[in-house]
Amino acid sequence: MVIADEQTAGKGRLDRSWVSPSGGLYFSLCTKQHPLLSLKTASAMARTIDDMGVTPSLKWPNDVLVDDKKLCGILVENVGERAVVGVGLNVDSSPIDGCTCLSTILGRNISPETVMNGFLTRFYRIEDVMDIYRSYSSSIGRRVVVQTPAGKLKGLVEDIDERGRLILDGDRPVVSGDVIHLRGDNGTS
Repeated sequence: MVIADEQTAGKGRLDRSWVSPSGGLYFSLCTKQHPLLSLKTASAMARTIDDMGVTPSLKWPNDVLVDDKKLCGILVENVGERAVVGVGLNVDSSPIDGCTCLSTILGRNISPETVMNGFLTRFYRIEDVMDIYRSYSSSIGRRVVVQTPAGKLKGLVEDIDERGRLILDGDRPVVSGDVIHLRGDNGTS
C-alpha cells in the first residue's frame, strides 16, 4: 500500500485528472484481482463512513456520495496478476465544485488515519459485497444515461446483478460506463 498526503498527477477513470490537494486521504492498494473489486472497495468505504455517523450513497460503479456530492472516488487497474485499487477521499477539503468533505459534513476534523484503519478492517472482512453495495446504491430505481464504450444508453436502473453489472430496463446489462443520474420525469439531468 502507498499513501500520499497529496498528489500532483492523480487520475480517475478514463485518464481524467483527479484533483488531490493536501487535506485528503489518497492511497493505492495492491491486491488480488477480483471481478467485484471496485464495488467491494466502495462498499467498505461506505460502511466506514456510515460508522462515523454520515450516510453515504454509492453511484455505480465507483463514486461515494453524500447528499449527491462526491466524497470519494475509486479506480481499479489490473496490473499483471494483481490489481491496484486507487482511492481518493476528501477528508478536510473539497477540491472542486460538486464535492464535499468529511470535516464539513461532520462539523469537526477527522484524521485520515482513523478513516484508513476503519476502511482496511472492513475491506478485508467484507463478504456480502453485493448486499452491502445495493443497500447504499443511489443508482437503483433511477433513470440514467450511461456513456459506454459503444455509445450512450438511457433507461431505468432496476438492479446491480451478482456480477456487478448495472441492469437497465430489466434485461440490459451494462458492464462499464459513466452514469449520469437524471432528474424528473422528462429525464433531464
